[in-house]
Amino acid sequence: MKKVMRVLLCVLLSVTATIAILFFVGMLDNTEENQTQISKNEQKNPQQAENKFNQLPDKLQALLIATAIDERSIPPINGVTVYYNEDSDYTLINVHSGAGVGHPIYLLTKKENVITPIKSVVYQGVDGYEKAEIKTNPISKNELYAQYIADKDLYDTALEKTEQNLDLTLADFNEKYASTYSDNTIDTTKLSEEQVKKWVTAIMQNRFENHVLKEFPYTISISLDENRYVKAQINAANPEDAGDSVGYFKINDKGQLVEPVLGADYDEVIATEYMQVENF
Repeated sequence: MKKVMRVLLCVLLSVTATIAILFFVGMLDNTEENQTQISKNEQKNPQQAENKFNQLPDKLQALLIATAIDERSIPPINGVTVYYNEDSDYTLINVHSGAGVGHPIYLLTKKENVITPIKSVVYQGVDGYEKAEIKTNPISKNELYAQYIADKDLYDTALEKTEQNLDLTLADFNEKYASTYSDNTIDTTKLSEEQVKKWVTAIMQNRFENHVLKEFPYTISISLDENRYVKAQINAANPEDAGDSVGYFKINDKGQLVEPVLGADYDEVIATEYMQVENF
């Protein structure tokens, strides 16, 4: 009798274990089916993924957008910081190393399920601001969100090098962008003293970029007299060193920047348009 009871108990335990295993496997199958169904639903209804992107923090959205327009912002980020700001309906992004020139500012707008790049401007030193190349193809919010999910840890770490910069405003961007096409329309017969100094400084830097200014710690000073003659002088960093006068210029009646030819009674035309550094 005892043996029969033991056999029945073993059978009962075995059946119970089998039922438990089948139930667990069924739960896994249901979970996988649910995940598959969710994925299919998002494909059928892209707005779900779009809404998930919109629910991300602004900082993370900016980082993801930056990766689509400037490859330096693709994690892991090295040597640069992703700066961003939101102004009205616009997003402004600037990927910058903290020094030097050639770091574009991008202007974009968010619409429905895409982000649309509009235009870009970049600072180029004495040449001022120039229009920068930018791909204006719409950027899918769905793809950006999928990109984030695929490398979530990497992007979360990259947020340490993503910062909001309140100085990135639409008004400031428009002012910089407007300056890219205004210089060549300036009437060079009516330049201000500061404009003349800026022009001559650019010419001197162009002349000496591989010579004095790079080999020694010298700076350029520009002075303008009442007859609009311009004196350009190289100044040594050491106060005990004497400055070396290197050139005289003037703007003629035609608005051309000219330089008197040593030992001759005529002037050589150096530039005919504002901020032009050589007359080719």
